[in-house]
Amino acid sequence: MPKARINDINIYYEVHGEGEPLLLIHGLAARGNGFVKQIPALSRSFRTIIFDNRGVGETDQPEEPYSIAQMADDAVGLLDTLGVEAASVFGVSMGGMIAQELTIRHPHRVKKLALGCTHSGIKHCEPSPQWVTDIFKSLPGKPREQVVRECVPFNYSSHTRESNPQLIEEMSSLMVDNRQRRHAYANQINAIYAFDAYDRLPRIIAPTLILTGSDDVLIPSANSQTLASRIPNARLIEFEQTGHLFFIEKADEVNKALLEFFTE
Repeated sequence: MPKARINDINIYYEVHGEGEPLLLIHGLAARGNGFVKQIPALSRSFRTIIFDNRGVGETDQPEEPYSIAQMADDAVGLLDTLGVEAASVFGVSMGGMIAQELTIRHPHRVKKLALGCTHSGIKHCEPSPQWVTDIFKSLPGKPREQVVRECVPFNYSSHTRESNPQLIEEMSSLMVDNRQRRHAYANQINAIYAFDAYDRLPRIIAPTLILTGSDDVLIPSANSQTLASRIPNARLIEFEQTGHLFFIEKADEVNKALLEFFTE
């Protein structure tokens, strides 16, 4: 289980496959292994790098506040450790915010950028419905198993919940083991609320693909439309009958789109 000393913390990472580097960045309270449905497909063509963000999993969980910019610099430090001058990047949810910040702060380190189920900051985002906000605010302090279960209605579309409950069960078992302490969860949440890239999005020079689920109620697809309108020449793909975890629900279609984008 390799770890790298970066910005005064130990960051857990894994490298799968060979080829051009591809960095995957996951979201709030999620570990890098949450890309379990992407790694086999992407690692056949790319040197695919996953890692646990600051404050979750096997990476250190310092007490002091975090920022999205700080986590973007963590990602750059990991690229430095691995001898990667520039990589393609796919970030989802909070990981999409980290990927935006990484691309803006370090433009020459990102070859191509893919953003999934994310927004440019609370100030300009299309909010979740009230019922989602109510659930989300009730989560801190609850056992992880309960949190994962209560997130199902907004992580997955109604179609997936009805037609593929075994997928949800499989992913829930993985998601429970995030090893995140309560203070670190709060630090990640606060970083999200402080993040704002809206006015800086036109500075992104990397070719950009934006992906979203049509039924995402946690970060509604309107936010992806905003990103597509603000990032020069960005392309948008919306996956029907999928929620926030669209890349799990329709992994084959998403992987195909990512591979086409990163290899074209």
